[in-house]
Amino acid sequence: MKANEKQAWIELEETWYMVGSDRTHGASELLKSALHALLKFIESINAPDYGDIESLMSDLANLRTDMVGFSNCVRLINTESIDSLSNSVSQLLEYLDQAPEKIGENAVKSIFKPVTIITNSRSSIVERVILYLHDSNKLKQVIQTESRPAYEGRKNAERLVDGGVNVTVIPDAAMGYWINYADTVIVGADAVAVDGSFLGKIGCYPLALLARHTGISYYVAAERLKFVHYLPNLLEANQKFTGDAIGWGVNSDRLLLSNIVYETTPGELVTGYFTDYGLQKPPLTVFETL
Repeated sequence: MKANEKQAWIELEETWYMVGSDRTHGASELLKSALHALLKFIESINAPDYGDIESLMSDLANLRTDMVGFSNCVRLINTESIDSLSNSVSQLLEYLDQAPEKIGENAVKSIFKPVTIITNSRSSIVERVILYLHDSNKLKQVIQTESRPAYEGRKNAERLVDGGVNVTVIPDAAMGYWINYADTVIVGADAVAVDGSFLGKIGCYPLALLARHTGISYYVAAERLKFVHYLPNLLEANQKFTGDAIGWGVNSDRLLLSNIVYETTPGELVTGYFTDYGLQKPPLTVFETL
């Protein structure tokens, strides 16, 4: 193996390892990072072995089994030749760049007056929706959960503040208090089932229950690549991260420390989905467009 080919493999594996272990960035950002690394690899290797390509597609599909965009994009990649492979990956990256804009535009059409939004965790799609609403004078402020234990909500707040948005960051446990100051909930998703249920970060489900109790709308922003017939197995999705990032100097065989990352939210609690095909309500016809 030539030196440049060896380096290309090393760089791809390093990036994919980081994507596989990342718990602070949203699914769309991670998928784009993985695809950019794959495209760079393809451009660095003149004639990769077809067996390597098959292996790469399998690795990509299983890189984040908690995020169905990875396996869905592999279904859309044409591996008949290096050119078709490169073109497919480039087109997927172009789609992922354009989808947030369309989702943001569709959200603006669906919200008719300035609102205070409460959101959870970190999502580049939700960030774009919020910025679109801000630029359209349809946003009062954002209430952002910290999203412990990785505190990705704080990172989301920083990006929104840089975009000119007024943000109040709250502890996750304060959702019940702050829901009374919100007009709507908007969250992201890692996987969406055709029945309208979705897999998302911890906190999305209690926010949905609070929204139902207080009578405010609950929206999920997601592109088509996240739609599947059935959601990923919740136990398997959480298994990789359970207990991670808990620091506490108490040890006992009676004490279990749990820091699960994902939970499912039933479709009947969702007002609608902001997608690149407009506002959708369960059952989700947007699924057929994939």
